[in-house]
Amino acid sequence: MKKLLGFLAVTILSTTLTQAANPHLLKSTPADGGVTATPPSFVLEYSQPVHLHDLTLKRDDEKRPTPISNLPSKEATAFTIPAPSLMAGGYVLEWTVFTQSAAFTGHVRFTVSPGQAGTTATTAH
Repeated sequence: MKKLLGFLAVTILSTTLTQAANPHLLKSTPADGGVTATPPSFVLEYSQPVHLHDLTLKRDDEKRPTPISNLPSKEATAFTIPAPSLMAGGYVLEWTVFTQSAAFTGHVRFTVSPGQAGTTATTAH
């Protein structure tokens, strides 16, 4: 019984430490699931310093995502990347970040609405 309890304690602790070490997207502009005017930039804020390795933008009616270039080269917790001009419609902003130990991916879905001109939304995750 002591061996089983010890094993469970080690398993729970290692799982907790592993999850705590994973970066999480804390906030994004535009907001995930939000409706906004064309954003002047994309803002991604993470729970820990990461290297933003890849960023793509895909309109819902497109088959392939468009790479976003000129990404920051230094590790940080927040990134502001100029956004291209966007037409009204649904989009997915997909990202890949690196930590010293692993790569992590995620996405932010948002809609550009011509009726929302001059406003942007931000959300915390």
